[in-house]
Amino acid sequence: MATEKKTTEQATAEKPVVEKAVKAKKPAAEKAEKAAKPAAEKAEKPAKAAKPEKPAAAKAAKAEEIAAEKPAAKKTTRVAKPKAFGVEVLSSAGTSIGTTELDENVFNIAPNIHVLHEVCRAQQAALRQGTSNTKTRGQVRGGGKKPYRQKGTGRARQGTIRAPHYAGGGVVFGPHPRSYEFKVNKKEVKLALRSALSAKKAEGVLYVVDQLEFDAPSTKQAIKVLEAFEITGRVTLVLSDNDINAYLSFRNIPGVRVIAVSEANTYDFIDNKALLFTKAALVRIEEVLK
Repeated sequence: MATEKKTTEQATAEKPVVEKAVKAKKPAAEKAEKAAKPAAEKAEKPAKAAKPEKPAAAKAAKAEEIAAEKPAAKKTTRVAKPKAFGVEVLSSAGTSIGTTELDENVFNIAPNIHVLHEVCRAQQAALRQGTSNTKTRGQVRGGGKKPYRQKGTGRARQGTIRAPHYAGGGVVFGPHPRSYEFKVNKKEVKLALRSALSAKKAEGVLYVVDQLEFDAPSTKQAIKVLEAFEITGRVTLVLSDNDINAYLSFRNIPGVRVIAVSEANTYDFIDNKALLFTKAALVRIEEVLK
């Protein structure tokens, strides 16, 4: 009986182990079957027939169709070149004889008003003589003696009759000889010149004459030249350094300021109603200010 009980107990204990092993084998078998099915199906399917190659004529026709469908290329339109920046050149008779090109970096910039003001102020300050003078109490003649004794008079004590509060006495904080000049940077000076020339060109009061030929100094001939240009008001004329006869001819005319190109300055360029250059002077000023 004891042996029978043992065998039954062993059989009941082994049952769950066997069931677990069977359950574990089932999913593995199912997975293997699923993996084998697609491979078998692929092997059963007939191989796809290769696509027949299109003839060359058909390929060419298709290429033409695609090209026809594409939008036509836009026609390139030629843009006209901008006109050269320049100024009209006049003869001494006032007739036009052509144009001359100008450097836009010199004659076509936005005028810098602050720099123009600073440079003009410096020029005018440098023109001041600075010779005004007054005498202090130590420089006025007289007053070396004490006017009266220190005490006992009832009056305020005084040491000299040349003190500032006395008539004929010295001056307190009066002017003394000095220079009014102040420094301006070279780049600012050039910028001011370019600004002045650009402003005159923009206003249309910049004139260029080819050359002024004078066999001898003649103010009458110089007046005829200005009348031919129809310039009214104050004029600044800029000449080459060697135009001596022209300088002597124009210098006596009221309202005309004549300067050599080596003396060119901002104040003379803007203190006028018109600015007149000879062509040689214009070329020289352009070379310097580039």
